[in-house]
Amino acid sequence: MKKLLFLIFFSVTIPGSLSFAQVRILTIGDSTMADYDEVKNSGEKEKRGWAQMLPLFLKDNVKLDNAAKNGRSSKSFYYEFWGKLRETLKPGDYVFIQFGHNDEKADGQDTDENDKSQRGTAAWGQYQKYMELYISESREKGAIPILLTPVVRRLFDKNNNITDKGLHNLAEFAGNDSTMNYPLAMRYLAKKMNVPLVDMTLSTEKLVKEYGAEKSKEIIYAKDDNTHLKAMGGILFSKLAVEDLIRQDILTDYLSLPSGLQIKPSAVDFGRQFVGRASAKTLSVIGMNLEPKEGYVMVSVKEPFSVFDLNNKMGFSQVHAIPYSNGTVNAQLQIRFDPVSSKEYKQEAVIKVDKSSESQTIELKGKGKAVKGGKEISAMYIPTRRFASTAQKDLETGYEIDGLKTELIDGMSIFIPYDGWPSGDIDVNATRYIEFSVTAPKHNLYIDNVSFNVGAIGGKDMYFTALGSLNKDFSETDTFAVMENLPNGKLTEYNSFDIIEVPKGKTYYVRIYPWNKKAASDKYFRIERISIKGLIFKK
Repeated sequence: MKKLLFLIFFSVTIPGSLSFAQVRILTIGDSTMADYDEVKNSGEKEKRGWAQMLPLFLKDNVKLDNAAKNGRSSKSFYYEFWGKLRETLKPGDYVFIQFGHNDEKADGQDTDENDKSQRGTAAWGQYQKYMELYISESREKGAIPILLTPVVRRLFDKNNNITDKGLHNLAEFAGNDSTMNYPLAMRYLAKKMNVPLVDMTLSTEKLVKEYGAEKSKEIIYAKDDNTHLKAMGGILFSKLAVEDLIRQDILTDYLSLPSGLQIKPSAVDFGRQFVGRASAKTLSVIGMNLEPKEGYVMVSVKEPFSVFDLNNKMGFSQVHAIPYSNGTVNAQLQIRFDPVSSKEYKQEAVIKVDKSSESQTIELKGKGKAVKGGKEISAMYIPTRRFASTAQKDLETGYEIDGLKTELIDGMSIFIPYDGWPSGDIDVNATRYIEFSVTAPKHNLYIDNVSFNVGAIGGKDMYFTALGSLNKDFSETDTFAVMENLPNGKLTEYNSFDIIEVPKGKTYYVRIYPWNKKAASDKYFRIERISIKGLIFKK
């Protein structure tokens, strides 16, 4: 494999010196791999996909496109996203393929082949079919597919072993250890089609068992969740993938197992931001094998930028000290941009290990935009009135409900699937949502507030995710809420104040995806309203 890489990517720059051109990695999979908004998913709500943390182990000559999506299976991802992604592939690209968690949705059975919205596949049936399609269609484009078995769930038996279900083997339904064993089916397919395989099921099983039930919960898995990962869990799982790739001599010249400070991203661009209205982006500060073993990592910025520690909940400041021990630091910081005038801002943030020569700088930039001359607009979707309203002639609105029926009970608008909530949902079902959209046909629209009031009726197992997108297929998204648990009988208000630019004539969509963790026909999701506010500039 290494010789093949050399032939594809070798180039001569200066006589006697060698360099490797940039290689692209496309990752496709589910929520254990996906990107999460690091501001909205930190602290008690911390979640990261392992592929989101993969850049920590990539050299500068690698471009990573993480296309993994929450709630998708090998089947549903193929019909929702693969067509467009396939067309972006070029010879020499790598495609990392990892599915399994959501393929189990139909208790290990194939779903109707003609219904492209269903997720469930059988390990030796449609699961094999769609994996083969990803492999063969990647190869048709000259890309190199890599299969990765699904990571384990934190499900322990009384002997401190991971259960069959945690290993993606639904033996409890099959009565044996192979018929519904998804990792085994992928291993077989890798041999059949001569595809490199990274066995994440085996490596993550070994790691999680070493930590044990309690320590793995503390270090690896998200709160109240045995499937999704914290940042450190994502780092540890990503490291396992990289170690196996290096062992197999795959992408060796593009991977590293670093020590010292790792800062991601390497630059932060806020784009346009209204004067007097601050916004924030996340910066990850990861340190391994730091010297001295105990101390502080100092982060320094200048106005109009400031820094906030999501782990320690300190206030915003221009200088912040992150304590660390055992030579390891893992901090998620918010960098805030609060422009005071209409101009472009650019500076460097300095990240330094105290009492050490080790330091890094990253570029911060953004543009201030005055609100003067802008016309305030607002639009609202009110389910109880069954319409979307706007008082402005400058906006067009729409709404759509998919996979849910709505009822009015005691003046409340409530939602439930037509056949009740199914069992086993732990994440987004892409075919079950409430959507509100706005369009400014003649002007550029700057949304600066998206808010909604939602709640649950009948129990405490109701969850939802809320996303926004300029694309109807939601291939690229803004995050408003992820896997939020709703209290029973109460409405909770959510607000996002990030600036979202909507070009003239384009439509912006807000979708809310509800689910119940247990099968039920008497639990309801409630929405009081969805509201969008912002400014338009006529000149």
